[in-house]
Amino acid sequence: MAADDVCVVMTLCSRPAYTRAVLKALERCDGIAEVPVYMLCEPVSDEVIDAAKNFAGRREVLVGTDRVGCNVNTYAALAHGFDRHARVIAMEDDTVPARDFLRFARWGLEEYQADASVFSVCGYQKTPADEVGYRNAVIREPWFTPWGWATWRDRWESVRTSWPRYDHQVSWDTVIDKFTRKGRYEVRPMLARIQNIGAEGGAHVPGAAWHAEHHLNRHWVENTPGPRVDVWHEVPPEYTTALRRSAPC
Repeated sequence: MAADDVCVVMTLCSRPAYTRAVLKALERCDGIAEVPVYMLCEPVSDEVIDAAKNFAGRREVLVGTDRVGCNVNTYAALAHGFDRHARVIAMEDDTVPARDFLRFARWGLEEYQADASVFSVCGYQKTPADEVGYRNAVIREPWFTPWGWATWRDRWESVRTSWPRYDHQVSWDTVIDKFTRKGRYEVRPMLARIQNIGAEGGAHVPGAAWHAEHHLNRHWVENTPGPRVDVWHEVPPEYTTALRRSAPC
C-alpha cells in the first residue's frame, strides 16, 4: 500500500487532556512518519488547538469559524481525507492508539479492500481476560464502532449522502450502524489496539463508572505482554460467539 494512499483524520473539540493523550500516543505509533494527519478542530478550546498544532508528525490543522457539532465536523474530516486519499483512518479525541494501531489499520485496509462485505476495520474491541492470548487474530462482526476505524473511498461514498446534519437528531455512527452499513461487517482485533478514555465530557457517556464498565478496556495490547505482531489472520465464526456478548454498547 502506497504511503500517500492513506491518511489519518481527527475530530477535536473541547477536551485538551484527552487530546494531548491521544496525540502523544499517535506520535509513537509505528509508521506515523509516513501518514499525514488532518485535524479538524471546533473553535472552542485554545488548548486543544495548540495541542493539535504542536503535534510532532506530518499534520494539517483546520479550525472552523463556527461550532458545527460532531455530525458535521466528522463529515467534514472524512470528506477532507477522502478528497486527498483513497483510504482514511478516523480517530477522535478520546481514542488512544496502541503503538501498532496504524500497522493494524493499514493491514486491514489492504487485506479487505476487495471484500465488499466488509465496511470498516476498527482497532477497538472490549477484550475479555480469556481472549488476551489471541494477539494476531481478527474477527468480523455485524457492527460499526466509531473508535479508531478505517475505511475505503467506495464505502464512504455509499454512506455520505445519508449523513445526519444535526446532533440533536441522531448521531452519525448510529446512522451507519443501523441504516447505511446495510449488513456489511466490521473487522476488529480480538486483542484491542484502541483504548477509549472518554469518561468525562462525552455526549453519550453518563459518567466515569458507566464508562469503566462499558467502554474502558481492562485488557488491550499495551498492557498485555507478548511478541511484536506484523501480520494478522481472521479466525472462524465459532471463536466469536462469546465475543458478541462483549461488543461495545
